[in-house]
Amino acid sequence: MKKRLPLHALIPFALLCSVCTGSETIEISNTSNSASSEVAAPVLPNKLHILYLMQSKEWDKSIDLYRQYKEQLGRHDFEVLQQMGLIILEQGARSSDPELQLISIFGTGIAGVAASVDILEAGITSPHPQTQMAAIQYLGHMQDDRSEELLTKAMSSDFFFTRMEAAHQLAVRKSRVAVGQIESLMYKVPPQMRFFFPQFFALIGTSDAISVLRHMMDEPFHMTRIEAVLSAAKFGRDDLLPSIRSRATHSFIAEQEACATAIGLLKDSKSIPLLQKLSRSSSPNVQLAAQRSLYVLGDESIKKEMFELAKKEDLFAINTLGEIPGSEDLLYELAKHENMLVRFNAAVALLSRRDPRSLPVLKEFIIRDSRDLGFQPHYSTGNSLMSWKVIPSAVQHQQKDSYDLVTLSLNVREHLLRLALELPEEDFLKLASAIFDSRQGELIPTLAALLENLQTPQAIALLKSKAQTAGAPLIRAYCSLALLRMKQPGPYEQSILNWIAMRKNTEMVRFRPMLPWNVKISEKSNAFELTPEENSRLLILCYQTLAERHDEMSIDVILEGLKSGHAKNRFVLAGLLICALQ
Repeated sequence: MKKRLPLHALIPFALLCSVCTGSETIEISNTSNSASSEVAAPVLPNKLHILYLMQSKEWDKSIDLYRQYKEQLGRHDFEVLQQMGLIILEQGARSSDPELQLISIFGTGIAGVAASVDILEAGITSPHPQTQMAAIQYLGHMQDDRSEELLTKAMSSDFFFTRMEAAHQLAVRKSRVAVGQIESLMYKVPPQMRFFFPQFFALIGTSDAISVLRHMMDEPFHMTRIEAVLSAAKFGRDDLLPSIRSRATHSFIAEQEACATAIGLLKDSKSIPLLQKLSRSSSPNVQLAAQRSLYVLGDESIKKEMFELAKKEDLFAINTLGEIPGSEDLLYELAKHENMLVRFNAAVALLSRRDPRSLPVLKEFIIRDSRDLGFQPHYSTGNSLMSWKVIPSAVQHQQKDSYDLVTLSLNVREHLLRLALELPEEDFLKLASAIFDSRQGELIPTLAALLENLQTPQAIALLKSKAQTAGAPLIRAYCSLALLRMKQPGPYEQSILNWIAMRKNTEMVRFRPMLPWNVKISEKSNAFELTPEENSRLLILCYQTLAERHDEMSIDVILEGLKSGHAKNRFVLAGLLICALQ
């Protein structure tokens, strides 16, 4: 397959040389006057000169010349604008500055056009792992032959986690080369690290992939065996049930727990006697895993035993009760416990039961205070049960540890806020008001988006009220943006245009750190999603809201941002410009 040339290489050299004057003259005859008289038509700037200046990084001159061209033409030229945007994105992607590369990848993702595969290719070949992973993330969203080719190319990266992300995307696509590529990578890592791989083969699901997965159930390292069992169950591979049943009788406690959970996930009613035996295990984790599977298979009486484990302050049992109807009153009592770990796990489980009694307790954890609480999932030895750890002084704790506790904790708080949306509206709005009043800036973007999606009179009234909050420009701007997107009457459009005018000269793209590839709070979360920080995210959303209108005023605002805004913003605005043209 031929490699696509950069845009500037497609412009003939002779034409580039001919546009030095920056304009073209059209001659017409005036037959009503004296013979051979000539009248010069209005000067129309040359399109190729506009692109030449852009390619030469004379961005201001290029945009000024385009404006002259548009004024003479009487309308925007979408083809020229798209080429201008692609040139800027390609310049950033091929920059030696890793930050500019990453911003260009983000802008390319916003643009979302097939032509941007060339730019993502530059991201794949970047020497920086974060840029590589960002490019892979966006390639995964594209259904294009070249994107699969580039994902395969990424499997030869020098960075392990880049290869793992590429492997995940190939597995999701069920690519014909996925099994061979992933198996080859697996045998290049130490045996103790092979537990990362079973989920890929279970996801692919072809006969050769399942053959590899079955073999992994016999791996010497116990974590690999456990992950093979759980991955088979998670992806519904009931053809592996005989292997799972046989391993449930092994003496290793962690393997018993994983197999007991897998039997429930696969709805294997033939294994009920085996589960009953495991429910009497000396290990509380094996007991709980077997009890949960028995409940899934229809044994309602087993709930009492699960309740007893929870009353003993077993955090795994408390968290599991979030799946069990009728557990609400017990969870409510536990949510009042003096032990913070018990209290938090019970409140989260109660929230999962959509019980509004969870909110008074959860406010303590969702709204940050001087304790600076952090949250981290904790898994059982069989990796099938989960509870939450609450860690005081998260920022100080992170300084002593490479684990990004702050980013993960914010992800957890946002997840709880989304779950709270399923509560009665009155209760959710009380929580929303408390967050606004406590000026929880990092939660405002998510909260404003949830209220926008709610679109009830009460939610709109709250947004209108907070759009006038004194001394909180971030809250005012996010509420105004939500109201503008909802097409509510009011001064919200002018408010957003004013925000853009005031902030366009500041750097608007600073990203949160990306979470490890295998850390997911929910199935909807994306481990590698590039999420700008709150102030920068707002400026991007303002521009994006205008871009989604696809009108002339929006294009003009974006062009002004390209010309006079912060230099690093240029690459995101180029993506938004392309988005506005679609």
